[in-house]
Amino acid sequence: MRGGYGSGEHGTLAERAAAARPAPVATGSTTPRAHTPARHCLVGGQPALLVEWRQGERGWEGRVISVLWLDAAGWAVVERWLPAEDIAPA
Repeated sequence: MRGGYGSGEHGTLAERAAAARPAPVATGSTTPRAHTPARHCLVGGQPALLVEWRQGERGWEGRVISVLWLDAAGWAVVERWLPAEDIAPA
């Protein structure tokens, strides 16, 4: 079975992934910045996407997007604000 591991007419998985990355944006500084501040993270040991930080009443909070299994609905995309201590780098 052909998957993403070999090199076919579209190149290897690594080549396709590199081509899909957004180009850096010039900001006027010497360091280009990516288009998005989103970062991969872990919440409760599960993968998630950290998209924003804010200063809350009890400290820093991160806005996280996760794909979770909800018994009543099955898989669902869930967005929530969590305390910084609940978010780990991936």
